[in-house]
Amino acid sequence: MATSVKFLNFRPCTFGNLRPAPNATESEAIHAAVMADTTPRIPITPNDLQDKNLMIIVSYRSSLLWLEGGVVIYRHDPKTEGGAGYAGWPTKDLVEEVTVGDKWIAEVEFV
Repeated sequence: MATSVKFLNFRPCTFGNLRPAPNATESEAIHAAVMADTTPRIPITPNDLQDKNLMIIVSYRSSLLWLEGGVVIYRHDPKTEGGAGYAGWPTKDLVEEVTVGDKWIAEVEFV
């Protein structure tokens, strides 16, 4: 089971950005986990993320992942199967494209 994400390469995002939305209770739990992260904030640019290995702090349905440093990725085409609206948790060594912020698509490896 993967516990972190390594950023491999980037390209501009050219499609819309509609993402899953946690309910109020889920949002509170996510907010608490994110606020407990004391890692310095990392700018969401290819230069700042390239080859970085960031720990997964919390997720929503295994598709929206909050990483240390305030980075959020969206697994818009997950390669792991889940059910009932959930993606399966990413496996170690899995490589996927994810949306990073509003401007980038990144190829990542789950480690």
